[in-house]
Amino acid sequence: MIVARSGRQNTFGCRLAALRVLQVRQLSTSYRLDRSTGLVFDQSSKDKKKPRFQTIIGLEIHAQLDISTKLFSNAAVSTRDRPNSAISGALHPYDVAVPGYLPVLSKEAVQAAVLAAGILQCNIATLSRFERKHYSYADLPFHYQITQQRWPLAVGGEIEATYVPNPKKKHETHNVKCRINRIQLEQDTGKTVQGGSVKSSNGTEYSTSRVDFNRAGQALIEIVSEPDLRTPLEASAVTETLRQLLKHVGICNGRMEEGSLRCDVNVNIEEVFDDPEDETKPKR
Repeated sequence: MIVARSGRQNTFGCRLAALRVLQVRQLSTSYRLDRSTGLVFDQSSKDKKKPRFQTIIGLEIHAQLDISTKLFSNAAVSTRDRPNSAISGALHPYDVAVPGYLPVLSKEAVQAAVLAAGILQCNIATLSRFERKHYSYADLPFHYQITQQRWPLAVGGEIEATYVPNPKKKHETHNVKCRINRIQLEQDTGKTVQGGSVKSSNGTEYSTSRVDFNRAGQALIEIVSEPDLRTPLEASAVTETLRQLLKHVGICNGRMEEGSLRCDVNVNIEEVFDDPEDETKPKR
């Protein structure tokens, strides 16, 4: 385990966080969300039945590939080893950024990613490249991630899901279609575990973060959707359908509690206009 120190949150930061909570509470009393449509209504307006905003949702789903080795090394993939267990073969010098080691792309990873693109009806790119995405975290040994954001493995595609909008009427189901923007291969990071504290020699107490590098370098596919979803129910249905598909073909075990499948949800709010021309009319 590696312990990273972080200082206490200052008083100004606590006050700022409290102010934000108050602002959110005030907004929550003024607006009402219809969970079946994603429309937001302003309760303080004269016409309370007129929608003010529409939620727009896109997904970024990270799925660990269920293969025997990591993406660029022959290190064994295991979730049950002790943290940072180099003896069992879960760590390779390349995966923790030791200088002098070169990457070797896993054939299994490419095959699994192509299979995922096939079940989602994507177009396989004739040329795909790896690139560096620079950002710094304690659990990222290279201080950059190897990914395929601009030259992905596959583009296009679509997934269709079925969900029940009203739990009281389970016989009524809705279908939702979500377009797939791209599928890209990338390296996973290590795992950071928050919790605990230590005291320095002068008595100052610090919170701690422990880093496990066993997961670093595992092969991931990132499935990026178009912003086609409008409600939390639609987003949940698409995510669960995709999880079942990946499990069925053996690409990913789908264990979200272990981090094998993770989902980032991008939520935006769009203003609703009565007249479509209002969107482009200049304001005086």
